[in-house]
Amino acid sequence: MKAKSLLSILSLLLILSLSSCHRNAHFLTDSTYRHQVEQDYEARLSQFSILNSQLNLDTLCRAEREAMQFLYAYMPYSDLADYTPAFYLDQVRYAFTARKEMPWGKMVPEDIFRHFVLVYRVNNENLDTARQYMFHQLKERVQGMTMEQAALEVNHWCHEHVAYRAADSRTSAPLATLRTSLGRCGEESTFAVTALRSVGIPARQCYTPRWAHCDDNHAWVEVWIANPDGKGGEWKYLGACEPDPELNMGWFSIPSTRCLMVHSKAFGRYHGDEEVVKQTALYSELNLLSHYAPTRHVTATVCSPDGKPLLGATIKFKMYNYAEYYTLATYTADAQGQASLTTGLGDILVWATDGTRYAFSKLDVRQDSTLTLTLSDQSDTSDQSDILLLDIVPPEPGTAKVTPSDEAVAANARRLAYEDSLRNAYTATFPTKDNFKSYLPKDWLWNQELFSDAQVWEIVHKSEGNYAEIYKYFEHWPGPYRSGEHIYDYLKSYSDKDLRDITADVLQAQETGFDWLDRTKGTCTSCLYTYDVYKKGILPARISNELVRDWRKPLLKEMTDFANWVDLSDNGRTYLKQRMQPEAYKQDYEALRDWTIENIAVDDTGNYYNCPISPMGVFRLRHADPHSRDIFFVAACRAFGIPAYLDNATNTIYVWDGTVWQPQSFSIESIKSIPSTPATLTLTYHGKEPAKPIYYPHFTLQKLENGDFRTFDFEDDPRMASFPATISIEPGIYCLSTGNRYPDGTVRSRMEFFSVKAGEKVTKEIILLPLIPREEDLSSLPKLPDGFEIMDGVTLADYAGSTGCILAFLGPHREPAKHLVKEMLEHSAAFRKWGGMTFVVTTDPANRELNRLPNTDVTGIAAGMQDPAEKVLAQTLKLDKYEYPLVALVDQRGRILFHSNGYSIGLAEQLLKYSKQ
Repeated sequence: MKAKSLLSILSLLLILSLSSCHRNAHFLTDSTYRHQVEQDYEARLSQFSILNSQLNLDTLCRAEREAMQFLYAYMPYSDLADYTPAFYLDQVRYAFTARKEMPWGKMVPEDIFRHFVLVYRVNNENLDTARQYMFHQLKERVQGMTMEQAALEVNHWCHEHVAYRAADSRTSAPLATLRTSLGRCGEESTFAVTALRSVGIPARQCYTPRWAHCDDNHAWVEVWIANPDGKGGEWKYLGACEPDPELNMGWFSIPSTRCLMVHSKAFGRYHGDEEVVKQTALYSELNLLSHYAPTRHVTATVCSPDGKPLLGATIKFKMYNYAEYYTLATYTADAQGQASLTTGLGDILVWATDGTRYAFSKLDVRQDSTLTLTLSDQSDTSDQSDILLLDIVPPEPGTAKVTPSDEAVAANARRLAYEDSLRNAYTATFPTKDNFKSYLPKDWLWNQELFSDAQVWEIVHKSEGNYAEIYKYFEHWPGPYRSGEHIYDYLKSYSDKDLRDITADVLQAQETGFDWLDRTKGTCTSCLYTYDVYKKGILPARISNELVRDWRKPLLKEMTDFANWVDLSDNGRTYLKQRMQPEAYKQDYEALRDWTIENIAVDDTGNYYNCPISPMGVFRLRHADPHSRDIFFVAACRAFGIPAYLDNATNTIYVWDGTVWQPQSFSIESIKSIPSTPATLTLTYHGKEPAKPIYYPHFTLQKLENGDFRTFDFEDDPRMASFPATISIEPGIYCLSTGNRYPDGTVRSRMEFFSVKAGEKVTKEIILLPLIPREEDLSSLPKLPDGFEIMDGVTLADYAGSTGCILAFLGPHREPAKHLVKEMLEHSAAFRKWGGMTFVVTTDPANRELNRLPNTDVTGIAAGMQDPAEKVLAQTLKLDKYEYPLVALVDQRGRILFHSNGYSIGLAEQLLKYSKQ
């Protein structure tokens, strides 16, 4: 699957074959558009002086030169800073080759090719040479096919190599996803779009940033397919790495009819016919919702207290999800004080602010299309205290666009099973617990007490398909400053995803980058910090959600304004003696903060794909978004031996001052306002259902900033693992938001606004509004026929016992089924306490996750087949067509107390709720 040496040879041959391109042919044939690109490109050269020394496009043919100008005129800061012109030139040449060699190349209009084939980036992934690798893998495979057939075939190739698994928010590069064979939907769609573009098929990633009917979000793919007569074409969708018999199909087809927003980014100045939510000189944000759901155009008006339209106010359209009101789109009010959005037929929240004052209200889009908000003339909200209760109703579900024949579904299911076997055969080659030691160098020695076999296996196991890089790193063992204890702590500081895509060179460079510091546990007598502080603020190379690159020694070397007084010639002893004094120490990190303020220009628009710039990239470019600037500052502190970390829950930087962790800010006003005694907030919970609330989806904490509430990210944070939970917070206005969702997606939302003063101790209770019990006669519930058998010889009465049971028909083991299994595992204790049995039917009975479910029987079924019990259940529920998973909670008498089919986040929690009624 790697074939790196072969790829290098093929790349060289391809580049040589392109040396005779037509030097006078334009890539940008519209002279007006071409002139605009040239202007924007020259403006970029003026803005970033580093580009003048890097770029020399004069030797390129005209088409290549114009394509490179187009890319450099509009690429985000991360791409300007962290990749070379040679990388982009290779991207251009492979895109041109695909257009030339693929039979549909001439059918693709220039603007569609420019924005959705040529462009190398899909979303916020790390970049690599996947386009080149995939082109050579796929070009023969799609020969002789129509454009639509080829799109389906490419997706089958993607499924052979990648399947769904939930992961953290950093998006792996496509080849890293390939090595591991697993990725979340954002990674699957990035992988599939890259594969499609590699053979000249226009493709883009589509996102519903949040579902309306349940928590979470989803990403899929749209492909542009030329009409058979070659005149025009249309965008159609597919599930990335989840092939269906036809386009415009996917398990998300019906859920997407309930969306309030489906968006996609278009690189550069784009002039398509889609609705534009946001347009800048660098990119456009497109609203594609009308491709999927019924819509309505809504208009919000914001007025000053005297009733006059408020020009320039900010208007935001929001929706409920994950216990917060997520912003779908942000506009600046026009001269009439208005802004408009096309959205789905459900409830939204409209928010208006002038940066200080704010007003908001719910809008039922089913009933109304206009709303007027008036900002109060009172700007002082320091003593704000209020509770607001809202019922939020999502759009109703629609119907699927395409219904294939049973024969097509069965044939596709058989092919998916075969592709699963290919992928599983590859992952079976990863090291196992039984053989992982055989991969280690024969002379590899370590202290078992400090770095045990179990710890080595833990690291290797997490690396999955990247295991070769981990073993390559181990080959450097032993080293002059390494102790097993230190190495284990160092490797544990990386996330699971880091271990799946990091290189041995980066591991080595980051680990040896602080050799000048005395790192032996508990013996750093010259340092102003303990080993625990060192492990938190110096040791980790990971700072936030960035791809880890080498920055320790390069920052020390390049930042001459500081490095000139850091003498490392005697392994840092002079530096430690001179600078590791409390006052000098404080001077150092404050001077570093001031240098960052003076030398790094910051804006929130230029890095629009939100892929963090590397610390060295920030230093070279001298421009950054705020988040990348914060990562840079923490990295610089660590490079100079100053412990620092970024609290990713609150986006606050902390630096060790020799005694305590001190918060830092890049705003002079904020620096002055940082209290010497921070406030504390204690969150309590006394409810019974759920037993313990979870940050996202049950509650969130938000802080008022610039007229809107910013949500803290305490997901999986140990500070919110049990209650009461106490945290330090800054003075300000806060909102504690909670939500409780009905099975149909309706939410009972509660928002409590409160103020916190410096040094104050505040206690707030997490309150989930109870769901109003349904007034339903049990005799009216659908009931399975008498004598219904769960499996041969096992009746429902015997299986359900006194508690009832769960019937779960998972179908193909795709993302919705995997979500359900993951949720049930997370609630294992509650399901054990309930005591009922779960009967699971799946095409993947060997799946190890299923065997971990409590009180569960797992039965396998051939792809495309229907279990007899499933058939009876569907008939009882009168479901002619349905999506997987099909799930029902059934009592001993066969009454169906609760049922669901298709994608639904929070399904395990719903099952538990109804099991207690």
